[in-house]
Amino acid sequence: MQYATGRTYDKPQVLHITIESQTTDEFGLIDLVATFVDASRHISGRVNTVQFPHESIGAAVLAAYDYGNYAPI
Repeated sequence: MQYATGRTYDKPQVLHITIESQTTDEFGLIDLVATFVDASRHISGRVNTVQFPHESIGAAVLAAYDYGNYAPI
């Protein structure tokens, strides 16, 4: 999937996201493991985060990325 962030670096930032696993707990929270490629900043990584039911996958991945909660790949 692709997630356009609305930011521009070398070019408009569009995260290319691949979901590795996604499970939902009894409260509706989603455990998400995904990889992303940010061609505008030349960064790739893997995030492991909790996504709220109303939150988009792209927004959850971007939030983890923004806070540095990713492993470079």
